[in-house]
Amino acid sequence: MPSEVDLIPIVSEPVLHYPAEKALIASDLHFGIESEMLRSGIWVPNRSQKRTERMLKIIHDTGAKNLVLLGDVKHKVPFSSFQERKDLDIFFSEVCNLVNVSIVPGNHDGGLQDLAPSHVTFYPSEGFILGGVGMHHGHAWPSKDLMECNVLIMGHNHPVLTFRDRVGKLQKEPCWVRAPMISHKRYDNIPNTLIILPAFAELAGRAINKAPLSGLGPLIKNGLVDLEKARIESLEGLDFGELKYLTDLKL
Repeated sequence: MPSEVDLIPIVSEPVLHYPAEKALIASDLHFGIESEMLRSGIWVPNRSQKRTERMLKIIHDTGAKNLVLLGDVKHKVPFSSFQERKDLDIFFSEVCNLVNVSIVPGNHDGGLQDLAPSHVTFYPSEGFILGGVGMHHGHAWPSKDLMECNVLIMGHNHPVLTFRDRVGKLQKEPCWVRAPMISHKRYDNIPNTLIILPAFAELAGRAINKAPLSGLGPLIKNGLVDLEKARIESLEGLDFGELKYLTDLKL
């Protein structure tokens, strides 16, 4: 059965490479987030094309044949803006020429199946298993089958490590979270490790090291994830150690 060492983070990108399955795994792309921010009076440049180009480069560099998107591919709910539909159309047109795309819908993905090409595979929100590894978004309970895996992967939390630098400025760095799991009456078995993906969208981020430690989704909210013992790693591969030592961090 595969372990977390079979899942390789792409350096400087919030994407996992699963060579045994020729697959890339990413989450929380949030296409359309810029147009939704504009509706709230906040203008930021549309980064959707750069987001697509980043993914295309990773596909080319790794030679991947499969792309697994663990939810929140789109941003606006319940409907989609014109810009969001346009950005998604470009993304799918470019990416689907290179890889097979599979999606576990997230809480922002209402209507996504109507916007995606017919050959994109959609799984239920309870997730699916790829090569012995459980895959789900994180806003819903995973299926019992997923909890039989050694490793479970999810998104939904957009983890960033926050810290004060030498001049007191607050900095935020997207990070990987690798946490041991805790038994629960809902499941007969649980995975050894939960991997929480950083968001692929540049504008998405939630402080993972803010006291008291907390997170999103039923697994974390119901105590199945040992956040205190979770190991935090930067996109560049720097291991910050256990999360319980990283609250109110100053560097």
